[in-house]
Amino acid sequence: MSRTSMTTAVVERSHPVTTSEARPSGERRAARSRILFVSICPRVSEQVRRLAKDLDLAIEIFEGGMTKGGLQYAIEHQHDYDVIVSQGGTAAHIESCITSIPVITIKLSITDFLDAFERAIERDRPLALFCVNSEVLPEMERIARFSGRAPDYKLLAYSHKEEFETQYRLAATLRGHTLIGVSCYCVLDMQAQLEGQGIDFALIRPSQQNIQKAILSAKSIVESKGREELKAQRMKSIVDYSAQGIVSIDGQRRVTSFNPAAERILDLRAGAVLSRRLDEKTMPAALRVLHGDGDFQLNQLVKLDGDDLLVNRIPVRANDRLEETIVSFQRVTDIQRLEIKARMQLLSKGLVAKHRFEDIVGTSAALRTAIDRARRFAETSASVLIEGETGTGKELFVQSIHNASDRRDGPFVAINCAALPETLLESELFGYADGAFTGAKRGGKAGLFELAHNGTIFLDEIGEVSPAIQSRLLRVLQEREILRVGGDRVIKVNVRVLSATNKNLYQMVREGQFRDDLFFRLGVLNLRLPPLRERTEDIRPLADRFVRMASETAGKRLDDLSADDIRMLQRYAWPGNVRELEYFLEKLAILADASVRTSDLIGLLLGEHTRDHGRDAVSSRPLLAATDDDDDRLTLEVGPMRDMQRQIVERMLERTKGNKVEVARRLGISRVTVWNKMKEADAGARDAQALRADGPFARAAAVRFRP
Repeated sequence: MSRTSMTTAVVERSHPVTTSEARPSGERRAARSRILFVSICPRVSEQVRRLAKDLDLAIEIFEGGMTKGGLQYAIEHQHDYDVIVSQGGTAAHIESCITSIPVITIKLSITDFLDAFERAIERDRPLALFCVNSEVLPEMERIARFSGRAPDYKLLAYSHKEEFETQYRLAATLRGHTLIGVSCYCVLDMQAQLEGQGIDFALIRPSQQNIQKAILSAKSIVESKGREELKAQRMKSIVDYSAQGIVSIDGQRRVTSFNPAAERILDLRAGAVLSRRLDEKTMPAALRVLHGDGDFQLNQLVKLDGDDLLVNRIPVRANDRLEETIVSFQRVTDIQRLEIKARMQLLSKGLVAKHRFEDIVGTSAALRTAIDRARRFAETSASVLIEGETGTGKELFVQSIHNASDRRDGPFVAINCAALPETLLESELFGYADGAFTGAKRGGKAGLFELAHNGTIFLDEIGEVSPAIQSRLLRVLQEREILRVGGDRVIKVNVRVLSATNKNLYQMVREGQFRDDLFFRLGVLNLRLPPLRERTEDIRPLADRFVRMASETAGKRLDDLSADDIRMLQRYAWPGNVRELEYFLEKLAILADASVRTSDLIGLLLGEHTRDHGRDAVSSRPLLAATDDDDDRLTLEVGPMRDMQRQIVERMLERTKGNKVEVARRLGISRVTVWNKMKEADAGARDAQALRADGPFARAAAVRFRP
């Protein structure tokens, strides 16, 4: 009968059963039985069931001793169990036939024998000893002799089925005798058939204590083997799932293990090398290279078939004898990929680029020009300096450039340089070594440049960094390496630097507040973002988006703004640009009420807003409210007359798409004047470019630009 068909119900003899009463039905699935109990007595089977329940132990019981298939079942299924328990001659025969697993015998104590003999002697009849040839037989004879009934007892011993049948027939003739035997199925059958023919039976049964001792021994073996299996499985899992190739070679230079990573790295199948010696002619040479001379070696760089491998070699010795050599190895490129993955996981706190060019709202020519230029910048790895007023969307452009570049799968790290004091900014950017200062994290800390390796770092408000930080940034940009604060080891980094400022860095260079060499390194590519007042046609799509977002947040339904509402918004110069517009419309959504028209509320709020923000916080110059929707009005910044004249010409050229004849006509000036103003603007741009040159020309340019 197969193991899968075993039940826990009452079973017929010579059928196996799994005692799963220890695991109540519906609570949990019973564990695989690792103990087989070959029972020779129903009464002992019942005792074992109760023990299994008390010990929460899965035991499979085969009801039937040697003469009823128990021996054959144990032999056929020995590999399904960790231990076999039985008793009497059945246990002895199982133990003689099975060597793969332990066999535990339920012993009969002297007390068990004496109890049976005492019952037999009390009946005052001649004795007959019925027993299989085993260690039990001498014990029975010894007690019989000591009982004073030695001359009277008859011995009926057997070793196999044929002898059993012969002794059975002889026992049937012993009327008036008391037959003493070990309680087992064959003796119980005899008792059922012969007891009515004047033959008494006194059966020897193991005590509860001896049964429990045998079962506890089996349990101990199972648990010990389980621990060993767990230990072996744990080690196998470590080896099989290691990212490193692992090969073990015994003292006879024979390959004893070859894990999946080794198969992948060396492009070899384990079956082709296992159990083979390194010195065989057909053995792959790669294994001999990795094994080398077998000496201890850590982090050795080995070139193998065009791959750089980092190799560790560990000899294992016992009693001054080399037992094995463990060789572990990994591709350097794999290590680098893991490093990138680890850096990315360290940046899982939201330090990733979320925005793309598609997220930028607006259709104005000035904005489209900036986007097109930024897309071209994304195709390179050169440093980009983005200049723009507060709220113009500098970080939005930076993230878009990163996501459009070939570094999009690398980390993106952003830091506001104005938000931290110098010492803290230095340790954040470059990291620090263990013990660099009081309170330093044990083991040190990686800086943002390290974390941005193979990705992008965004330095916002770059114009706020101190001269000391400027010097360190310059070295990173020039040498592509960093030195942690308090460290003594140079770390190579591959990072693209994008920076942004709302200051005039060019003017700061002229005034000696910013290093010119760092300015040139940061601004290999330059991108100017137009303020909102120069692209008022974008207020409509921006307002539509911000109103929808603010309405959802406020839990209100606010209709799209009318054309009159938009014109009111366009007449304000928005010194805080898109961010200021967003906050204004958020306030509008919160305060919107069905009893007040939206246009009235906008007028009211815009009046309050103008009183509060009527002067540009950066330049402290008055704001001129104007809109490009009005054909006869322009937005200018108050300044020197020449600059304002240049602004007028530039704005009109933008409005007429470069039509100089139309600009001259509408401004009432000659085309020559238009050309002259354009030349002045070009001259300013050339002067800025001259300052980027090295050496004497830079100094001459600086002199020329003095007021």
